[in-house]
Order: sequence, then structure tokens, then C-alpha cells
Amino acid sequence: MEIRSAIKIQQTPPRYMFADLVDEHSDSIYRFCRSLTYSKEDADDLFQETFLKAFEQLPKLSASDNPKGFLFSTSLYIWKSWKRKYARRKRLAPVETLDENNAAGLHMEERFMAQEETRIVRELVEALPDKFKIPVILYYTIEMSITDIAVALKLPSGTVKSRLFKARKLVEKGLAAIDYEK
Repeated sequence: MEIRSAIKIQQTPPRYMFADLVDEHSDSIYRFCRSLTYSKEDADDLFQETFLKAFEQLPKLSASDNPKGFLFSTSLYIWKSWKRKYARRKRLAPVETLDENNAAGLHMEERFMAQEETRIVRELVEALPDKFKIPVILYYTIEMSITDIAVALKLPSGTVKSRLFKARKLVEKGLAAIDYEK
């Protein structure tokens, strides 16, 4: 009889675990959502849907060895669904830079050049196929390790490394095509 009650307790995780999950991973998940959508409003919606889905699947999430990877996978799955649904929709608002505060101390011309460089690289990354773009965003924006990216995307680590390498080469090729000089 004691074993059954212990099993019931394990199957029903306490609600504070979800609050801890949100507290621990909300910043990185939001940055990821923002990197995927390039829109504050869409990022807010994606962020909210990600955690709603996580709450619905809380028992599965609690059993997971990598809740952060689970959240990234969930967010990516939702985003891909949206992307398929709204494939023809055009973005109306310009992309905001995430690092505006870091450029505040630079001279106005240097700040403009930094913003222009960021815009060019962001456009090149946005133009990459999803299989290259997602690992780039996770690695450079979210600063996830290659192992964590592999778990989140359900790929071998070697594949993640290969896609990051190919993505860097494609961005370099894009920069060379527009005769970009640093």
C-alpha cells in the first residue's frame, strides 16, 4: 500500500516545480523566442505558448533529464508550426537589436556601424535554411553548449558541429558576396 501512495506522489508533481522551472529558464527561453521571431509581440506569444505547453506536459517534463532542452524543443516545435501556418505573411516591423544597451557608450558613427553590421549578419542568418539557422541561434544567441543543442534538437553532437561550421561558412560567403569589409 505504501508503494502505491509513493507512486501517486511521484506522478503528481507539485506546482512549485513549474514556478521554479519558469524562474530558472525564462530568460534564455525568451531570448530564444525573440531570436526566432525577430518581433517582440510574436516572441511574447511564443514564450507564453511554450510555457503553457510545458505546464500541460508537466509530468513528462519532470521526468526529463534536461528540462531546458525540453523547453527549447517545445518552443521550436511551436515556432515551426506557426511558420508553416503563416508562411506567406510578411514582417511589417523592422528588427530591433537586442544589444542596444551595449552600444550606448560608442560614438554615434561607431554605433551606426555596429548596428549596420548586426543587421547584415542577422539578415544573412535569417536567410539560412532552418537546419543551420536554429543551431546558430541556440549557440550564439542563447549560448547553449553543443551537447545541449544536440539534446534539444534530437541530433548527434557531430551533426550540430557540422551545421554550425557550414552556417558560418554560408554567412562568410554572404558577406563576401556583398563585398563586406571589416
